[in-house]
Amino acid sequence: MTEQDEATYTIDQLAALSGVPSRTIRFYQSKGALPAPVRRGRKAYYGPSHVERLELIARLQDRGLQIRAIRNLVAQLDCGQTSLEDWLGFEAELRTPWSEDVPQLLSESEIQQRLAGRPPGLLAALVKSGLLERQANQYLVRSPALLNMALTLEANGIDVETAHEATSILARHLSKAANELSLHFQEAMQERAREGGLDNSGQLLNALKPVALDAAAVIFAQEIQNALEQMLHEGRLAPVTSGHGEDDEKPRK
Repeated sequence: MTEQDEATYTIDQLAALSGVPSRTIRFYQSKGALPAPVRRGRKAYYGPSHVERLELIARLQDRGLQIRAIRNLVAQLDCGQTSLEDWLGFEAELRTPWSEDVPQLLSESEIQQRLAGRPPGLLAALVKSGLLERQANQYLVRSPALLNMALTLEANGIDVETAHEATSILARHLSKAANELSLHFQEAMQERAREGGLDNSGQLLNALKPVALDAAAVIFAQEIQNALEQMLHEGRLAPVTSGHGEDDEKPRK
């Protein structure tokens, strides 16, 4: 039996069967994510393949893909450039944390012990900034590394709010850099493929994953050093004083 012979659903029947509204089905068609129906005269009919495609679209949307990305992926699936299993495996690997900075749950006593000797109000400031999230009698630390950084800065006189704003600045600029770098490397891989090499996204991931954190740390440290040196030379940054008082500066008799 051909696909045309199997196409027996009207759009309303397909909507009832799949749970996807008719207007959404038409939207998917207009975006190229759902194949066109079979035409018999002036009527359009859908088949089991359309039901399967709607189920796939729903799965991909649950994973955060937008309709344009879904259209591109199903086009690759239809022409055999990739398989759903390969794509899901690659996507799962990408979701694996690239660093050891994974969320932690700390009890009330563990948090109090961690903040022992710190100024009053620090716990509230950490919660307000989002570094800690109160959950019943526990605290969720989404990024232990960022919490450690904030506590280190606080111990050196930089308040949590300032540290949190610094994190936002970093995230904003590093997000742009990450997008540009990903595009840069992907274009290089595609150029290699056109020259007869392999266009392997998994190979790109394997190349970037072990060096990304080290590269960011080294380059950022260099840039921070350069920025501070420039501020010092321009008179916008003063060295820390030795702490001697006026009496120490007076000549002895």
